[in-house]
Amino acid sequence: MNTIEKHDDALIERSLIDFEMPPRPESASTSSLIAAVLRHWYIAVLVFLVMCAIGIPAIWLFLEPRYDVTGAIRVAPILSNILTGEADKGEISNYQSFMNTQADMVISPQVVQRVADDLTGKHLTFFEDQITGVGAELRRKMKGGKVKPDAANILKQAIYDGIITSVSKRDSELVKVTMTSNDPEEAKKIVDALIQAYMLVEVSNSLQGRDQQLTVLENEQKVLAEKLESQREAIQQLGQEYGSTTLTGRQDMMLARVSSLLAEQTKAEAKRMGLETQIKLLEEEKPSSPPNELMKMSEEYINSDIAVQELTKQLAQLEQDAIFSSQTMVLGNPMLQQKKDFVKTFQTRLDEKREEVSKKFDERMSKQVDKASADELANARLDLEQTVVYENRLREMLAKEDAKTVEVGRKQLAIEEIKEQLASTKEIYDTIGRRIQELEMERKRPARVSVAYNADIANIWDKRVKFTMALIFGALACGLFGAIIRDKADLSLHTPDDVVKRIGIRIIGTTTSPRTVEQALWSRQIAENYQAIRANLGLLDDGGMPKKLVITSPGPRDGKTTFAVNLATSISRSGKKVLLIDGDLRKPDIGRLLDIPRESRCLQDVLLGNKLEKAACAVFSNGLYVLAADSQSSIDPYELLASPRMAEQVNNISEEYDHVIIDTPPVLAFPDALLWAKAAGAVILTGFADQTTSPDLKKTKERLDEIGVRILGTVLSNVPIGRSYYRYGYGYYAQGGHTKRNGRNAAKRPLLLPTDNPDEKPNDLVS
Repeated sequence: MNTIEKHDDALIERSLIDFEMPPRPESASTSSLIAAVLRHWYIAVLVFLVMCAIGIPAIWLFLEPRYDVTGAIRVAPILSNILTGEADKGEISNYQSFMNTQADMVISPQVVQRVADDLTGKHLTFFEDQITGVGAELRRKMKGGKVKPDAANILKQAIYDGIITSVSKRDSELVKVTMTSNDPEEAKKIVDALIQAYMLVEVSNSLQGRDQQLTVLENEQKVLAEKLESQREAIQQLGQEYGSTTLTGRQDMMLARVSSLLAEQTKAEAKRMGLETQIKLLEEEKPSSPPNELMKMSEEYINSDIAVQELTKQLAQLEQDAIFSSQTMVLGNPMLQQKKDFVKTFQTRLDEKREEVSKKFDERMSKQVDKASADELANARLDLEQTVVYENRLREMLAKEDAKTVEVGRKQLAIEEIKEQLASTKEIYDTIGRRIQELEMERKRPARVSVAYNADIANIWDKRVKFTMALIFGALACGLFGAIIRDKADLSLHTPDDVVKRIGIRIIGTTTSPRTVEQALWSRQIAENYQAIRANLGLLDDGGMPKKLVITSPGPRDGKTTFAVNLATSISRSGKKVLLIDGDLRKPDIGRLLDIPRESRCLQDVLLGNKLEKAACAVFSNGLYVLAADSQSSIDPYELLASPRMAEQVNNISEEYDHVIIDTPPVLAFPDALLWAKAAGAVILTGFADQTTSPDLKKTKERLDEIGVRILGTVLSNVPIGRSYYRYGYGYYAQGGHTKRNGRNAAKRPLLLPTDNPDEKPNDLVS
């Protein structure tokens, strides 16, 4: 018995761990990145070495130290007046704007052209490289060859590219001209040439500007002198008529006279209007005395009549007599009635007389009123004629006086307006005279713009060390990034965690890679792996390990045959009677690898319903039986497995055994595995670390789920000891020391088959 058999007498009891992944800590992502880099470390190293090998020599060969050469121009913010010594604070309204303008003037086309003319023929390499260089030729071709590569255009391009700059220094009086170049001596010449050309242009512009100002001011002064003379003559001509240029008093007197005439005219107009109204009333209506007065006069006239007075006396006596008789006589007495009739008669007579007298009075009064009205109308018409004549005379006088007053006022306004123009012209004339004197004195004071210092090296920029360090870190980052990208693109399953995270299938167990275990302890470790798988299968939450179990995988060389043989062997060692069926009818390997006689390979006959006494062959004496398939059979595997009797035959065979393990073809290769899985009802998927991909395993799971097959879990083979299911068990047998072998995938998977020869190594099986 070999070493594995010595340690396999007692079944290791283990509790089934939770198949779900526990919550990952916050550093899980960092750990995953580190693991990804470690898996593909060669990519990171290769990228790092290639980038450093190419970049570092290029940096030190093609990058040269660059120099900042700077010269400065001083712009005085304040200049003192030579005559008064006062500062001309108002000459520059905004000093910073003036400084910015001067900075732009230093690199203006006029200055650049002067510099180009001065430096042409001095054989500066700056211009020669720009004219003959490959980059310059390429730029000219891109622009259609329209731009001549002369010195002026080269300087303009350098200014546009920021090689030459002119900037006003804030909080100072300096405009700094800077050029960045690999040759500091040539840069000094170019900067000094720019400053000198600017100074020549600035002095020329300043003198030319002052001469132009003086010419303009002197011409304007002559024009203003002639204008002053003409304005004085105009004032004298206006004042000759009245003998004075001040006509305010005369105008006031004339205005007072006009006002009095206007008031008198207003009175005459009012009187005329009153007379016209009176005449109109006299003509339209007959005048009459007031009613009360007329009644009073009428009453007096009637009462003064003798007949009326006599009748009134007699009527009074008769009334007294009648009253007396009415008191002494009885009613109905004829005398009393007669007296009353007399009273009425006299009363009627009196009324008639009074009416007669009243008519006479009215006739008399009407004649008198008509005469008075005619006299009043004649007087009113006469008065109206006199008033109209007077009013017309006043109007003529007022028109003449008003015209004279307006004429005087206009002359006064004209004189005042000309005086104001004269004063304004005189003020401008005096201002121009003072400005001419100031400009003549400004010619004698120092210039506002001067050279502060000539060009010299200000800074030295050697970025090769920084670029080298940046390249090293960049290459390292690119290498790490490449390793991570390669890991992200790698769809292979490496650890049990990958299966749980990507596919969502629980892990039943793992088998250890022989590359990570010492050769002397590897047999013990692989036995422990299968004991852990058996323990997990026995502790499933839905009844433990099923009687019929299909072992399959997504594709070939995923370790399914190795796992099927080893699992059947491990279960048989626990005292169970196990049947191992070679369900891969297209490429049966178990019978060949376990040396099953060809005449005993009769799985096809069993599935057809033929009853054979010894269809299954016993392997050694540990309760393991194998039902192998004939590789030379001409029966179509799919038609055989799709037969309705296939499931019945599998059930009949399994009645004699405790467990039936079926090895099938890959699920993604042929439909045979699905037919076997449907007949058995339970499946274990196998995968090979670093070879089986998650899309294949996920597609396999989906196909099995579609037919309703129960997937117990996944077993991942060839897993490093540090990532295996029971990663710390190996520490009980060894303190470390890994056996290193070349190659990524192991082609051989060792079996746990017992042998009678202790010196014989376990057989090897290729899945």
